[in-house]
Amino acid sequence: MESTTSLKFLDALNISEVPEGSNKAITLFGQSLLVCHSGGVFYTVANRCSHQQQPLEGGRLRGSFLFCPLHGVRFDLRSGMPTGTLTRTPIKTWPTRVEGECVQIAEPPDSDE
Repeated sequence: MESTTSLKFLDALNISEVPEGSNKAITLFGQSLLVCHSGGVFYTVANRCSHQQQPLEGGRLRGSFLFCPLHGVRFDLRSGMPTGTLTRTPIKTWPTRVEGECVQIAEPPDSDE
C-alpha cells in the first residue's frame, strides 16, 4: 500500500458541508465520489453500489460502515468490502484527510492533474 505522504491530496470540500453522521456526493477526478463523516473520521468511496449500480448518497452510516439506501448492502468505508450475500464486489476507496477546515482526497496515482 502506498504511503499517504507520497500522495497528492486535493481540496474537496469544507468540513461543515458534511456534518457528523452524514454523507455528500461530489464530482472529483471525473467520478462521483461520496464523502462520509462517521465517528469523527472522514472517508471517501465511490458513489455507486456494486450490487445494482445505484448511488450510495443518503445511505445510513454506523461506525465505519455505510448501508446502501436501496437494498441495505453494508460496505466497510475503510476497505470498500461488502458484507452479506447481494454482492461480493468491493467499492473503490480514496485516502482522505482533513487539513484545517478542508476535507482533502488523494488524487489517483495515474491521474495527470
